[in-house]
Amino acid sequence: MANRWKYMGHEIGGWVATNPEPAQKLVFRLDKHKWKGNGQYARLPEHYKRRAIEHLYGDKEDVHEVRDKRKFIVNHETGVWTRTKHVPVTVVPTIQADKGLWGGEGVLIGYEDGNVVDDYYRCFISVPKIMKLLFYSEILNQYYAVCVTRRTVAKIEEATTFDHYILKTSLQDLNSKFGFDLRRQMLHKLADKNENLWPNDPEKRSIIYEKYKQYQVSKEEIDWIGLLPDEALEKLEREEDEKYERSIRPWKESFRESLIAELSRRQRNNEPIDITPVAIKPAPKTLKEKVINKLWGS
Repeated sequence: MANRWKYMGHEIGGWVATNPEPAQKLVFRLDKHKWKGNGQYARLPEHYKRRAIEHLYGDKEDVHEVRDKRKFIVNHETGVWTRTKHVPVTVVPTIQADKGLWGGEGVLIGYEDGNVVDDYYRCFISVPKIMKLLFYSEILNQYYAVCVTRRTVAKIEEATTFDHYILKTSLQDLNSKFGFDLRRQMLHKLADKNENLWPNDPEKRSIIYEKYKQYQVSKEEIDWIGLLPDEALEKLEREEDEKYERSIRPWKESFRESLIAELSRRQRNNEPIDITPVAIKPAPKTLKEKVINKLWGS
């Protein structure tokens, strides 16, 4: 008779599930206090938090590995079933990758398989093959010389245009500051289509807008797209400081407005407008008065 196991209060015959959560969801559970309640990122806009959580903790498209599509793996000797783990390959972030479009590829650091020599493993660094190509953006009406990989070229061909690739690729797969900047510029053009999108060619403007209008978002969300949490906090603090500075008004402005309102009221009601000038204090005459005025201002 097969062994029976208890898992989460349920008796299961012949197998037991272990490691019930994928790695990315487990990391989010450890970090979710930042985004909810009184966390440091809880003050950020909801639309940014929704995109940032998907960007930081969402599953990326497989590039460097082949994912096992089986949900469970059974050990035929013990009869224990374990959930298949998917731990993405760690890609080292580089400045060059942020300046180009590498299509999810990146620099990999690891150890070579083989015999251990003097208790040391041989380390290797793998860099993808980069080539510089020229791309044209229909929305921005501009050419860009970009460092890309073969996978990026394949993805652009699959998306049919360079603009479709930039706008439809998820943030975690785009993973490039240059790509995020391009997306923000394109979305601003689509948001202000009557002013910025092909201003000298209305016919071309309508064609381009109909082609990419499905990617539109509100103007308030555009500048937040692609920002890392620390960058978003800095942006939020700047906006709050600017809003606070605009809310501060000198008293002379409020006094001037009240005076103008009072004079306008008197003029409408045909009331006399008599403004008595402020009395000017005479200048000191004696030496004693001059010294007192110099020292104490009176």
